[in-house]
Amino acid sequence: MSKVGSSSSTMNAIQVHDFIDLYGLGDEKIAETSLSMNDATHKPISLKKNQLLVKVLACSISPGDVIAVQGNMLIMHQSFPFVPGMDICGTIVDHNGSTQFQNGTVVVASNGTTPVGGMADYMIINEAEAVVKPPAVSNEEGASSSSAITAHNAVMDYVKEGDRVLVLGGAGGVGSAAIQIAKQHGKASLVAATSTQVELCKELGADRAIDYRSEDWWAIEEFKKDKFDVIIDTVGGGNFYGRATQVLKTGKQGGRFVAVTGDNPRPDCRTVWKMIKFFANLPCRPLYTKIKSGTYPKYILLLPYGELDGRKQVLEWMQQGSLKIRLDKGSPFPFTAEGVGNAFRKVGSGHAHGKVVVQIAKE
Repeated sequence: MSKVGSSSSTMNAIQVHDFIDLYGLGDEKIAETSLSMNDATHKPISLKKNQLLVKVLACSISPGDVIAVQGNMLIMHQSFPFVPGMDICGTIVDHNGSTQFQNGTVVVASNGTTPVGGMADYMIINEAEAVVKPPAVSNEEGASSSSAITAHNAVMDYVKEGDRVLVLGGAGGVGSAAIQIAKQHGKASLVAATSTQVELCKELGADRAIDYRSEDWWAIEEFKKDKFDVIIDTVGGGNFYGRATQVLKTGKQGGRFVAVTGDNPRPDCRTVWKMIKFFANLPCRPLYTKIKSGTYPKYILLLPYGELDGRKQVLEWMQQGSLKIRLDKGSPFPFTAEGVGNAFRKVGSGHAHGKVVVQIAKE
């Protein structure tokens, strides 16, 4: 165990004191009684084996962070107060005897599946979760690369060369990366996307962009006649799978519906019973569509996996220039209680166009 030497034993950190209903806020500010900046938070001083201490430079926000702050998932509940955020870019200040990393190295990392610790001056990370940030990648882009890992798994494992692909939610963090990966690395013959940001989707490489406010993608005759091989749903809800059967091949024909968020992007699993019911239902549709593959497309619920390998790959693509992380126009948000609150509210609204990230510090 290593003890970190420092002239100060405290740091700045955002703290959550109570669960926040981000969906009901509108333009209202998040109350200080729920989220605040604490400039006297205890700085981490003890590292276990294979842990690193980093000075955080940027921290992005994903739907998983929103669920943690809202308290909608019982198994993700933290003791109050807690520091939110888990996907970061930071500079190593104590390598703790690591043979792989040195002090001063800038890394991209995550706190595994526990969405805490990132919105602070300093954070402890596991060595196995860290990847050196390539020089052509900015701190904010590095911290925001987590959603591209999800897109990487959705495309590289389920899209084959020559496939026709539809991405639902093409302007979000996962969707914007999925368009690029499907076109450039999945070798799809056609990539269509739904979004209000039609020009952005085209700029990312979409062959066809559908503004869902004026056109129903499941009712387009072109898509009904020449059906998709893969639909990647990054939005959830809206009975999208049911509607997809009109424009997506059946399972026997090779049709795959890849659900990134599931039927309910805002699950309520605040009690043991609700959580049991939620998880018990997860395998039902994949199993049913496997049995009924002659009638329905194969339903694939995409759960997190291969995070480290995915992080290495997407950062390599970013360095090469074949993958660009799109940041929401409000990013980077300032490292203040108001700034972080606004960032969480933006992700919670479901209308972020690109990744939402907070700049914690400059190098």
